[in-house]
Amino acid sequence: MMRPPWYDMRSIASTVCRVFGLRPPSQAEAEPIGEIVSQLGVVEHLAVVVIDAFGLSTWNYAADATPTFNALAEDHSLIIKAVYPTITPVNFATMVTGASPERHGIRERTQRIELETVFDVLREDGKVSATAARALSSLGILISPHVDEPGLAESNTDGEVCQLALNAIRRGVNLLWVQLLDVDDAGHRYGPFTPQSREAAARCDGHLRLIAEAAWRHSFSLMVLADHGQHMELIDGVVRGSHGSLRDEDVYVPLIWRSHGELGEVLGFQG
Repeated sequence: MMRPPWYDMRSIASTVCRVFGLRPPSQAEAEPIGEIVSQLGVVEHLAVVVIDAFGLSTWNYAADATPTFNALAEDHSLIIKAVYPTITPVNFATMVTGASPERHGIRERTQRIELETVFDVLREDGKVSATAARALSSLGILISPHVDEPGLAESNTDGEVCQLALNAIRRGVNLLWVQLLDVDDAGHRYGPFTPQSREAAARCDGHLRLIAEAAWRHSFSLMVLADHGQHMELIDGVVRGSHGSLRDEDVYVPLIWRSHGELGEVLGFQG
């Protein structure tokens, strides 16, 4: 059973920096998440995978289609809160700076983050960061300009994003940030609690398994979370998925983690 949400998205930046043994970004407002720091220790390689819109309620609905996520979450999961407004660029900016939306000022993916990021902190220590993102996504447009090796999927598909992630892991970058968008796309089009959303969650889970196996083979630890969730809403006379509110479905998201040493045993990788 996951604990109540004692943390919010502001803790991600300081947690990532701490597991590298580094200081948080200068404007970070929250302490690192102690469970993650103690269980991962100090790492050389970390992949952070964000499954866009995979909120706690969506996971609960689609859990029968996400065996990889479920296995990784066993005894290594928390509920955390997205910051308001519960939209992607706002929460990504908070994730990588540790600052509240009022401090970083980001509302659109086309804005530029002016604050220090986790990537700046790692670069100061000689470490290399990368992204694997759709070219037109928030990670692609808003975040990738801040990393050393931006990986942009011009096809704007999660399949290409997954391949970019695998390539970055094989290159041995220190920090990799990934965004998978199929769940968000399906949720907006059909609603988060529909068969189409479950199918999208299953596709993301397959990509997560490939990333987790590569992480195990190349000594990466792994963190997986969502940036926000989704709720059902009547839009132009059709029930679809939406987010941006303070509704529980939008706010509460899962956060899971595993050290590279645990991944093989947890997921049954061989060789």
